Amino acid sequence: MTQWSLAKLREYLIEQKIIGVISLEWLRVLLRRSQVHWRHTKTWKESNDPEFWPKYRRLHRLYRKRPAGGRRVCVDEFGPLNLQPWHGRCLAGGKKRVERLRATYHRHGGVRHFLVAYDLETGRLFGRFTKNKTWKDFLSFLRGLRHRYPRNQRLDFVLDNFKPHAKVEVVAWAKVNNIVLVFTPTNASWLNRIECQFTAFRKFALDNSDYTTHEEQQTAIESYRRWRNNQISITTHAWRRFKPNAA
Repeated sequence: MTQWSLAKLREYLIEQKIIGVISLEWLRVLLRRSQVHWRHTKTWKESNDPEFWPKYRRLHRLYRKRPAGGRRVCVDEFGPLNLQPWHGRCLAGGKKRVERLRATYHRHGGVRHFLVAYDLETGRLFGRFTKNKTWKDFLSFLRGLRHRYPRNQRLDFVLDNFKPHAKVEVVAWAKVNNIVLVFTPTNASWLNRIECQFTAFRKFALDNSDYTTHEEQQTAIESYRRWRNNQISITTHAWRRFKPNAA
């Protein structure tokens, strides 16, 4: 079997005469006492980049020490964002039932992309929604980021190897605007520290939702981003998050 259950494990233990009789609950307790837990498996993609270790060490040095007078900013795209039900978790018990989400096999309304930057010095997040994620959209976003900081301040942008990030026009613009592009190794975007922020976006702005328009979805994501930046209170964020479904 590729996966065990308590019932199958109990049957195996009895057949092998390892134990005479045991209840499922007591077996569960014994496993927990022995610190044996069920865990979800995860996929893992190894990087085949021949320059993996030099790039890794460069990132490690950058994360460990801030460049003198500079800032470190992690940049990436969150999406594509469909209009679809997102499974999640909710409180249930007593007379409250578990919330139900519609099933869908269609994606209407196109997609959106959320271009996001994570300032490692301040912990703040900046973002912009776009219908596409071409190099022109990406460069426009970077220009907006550049205006947030003094011109004489060096910016180190951590990026993955998505082709628009390394477009000739983007690289040329960065050179004349006091920006250093630091690329993660191929198939190793997990080295970009913005990835953990995307997990939070999914969990607190998308999970357990069913937005009918991109405007509703974007409002929820932007509301979470502003709360994450301490720009609004948790009460304001919660109201905006659930308002679309209030009716």
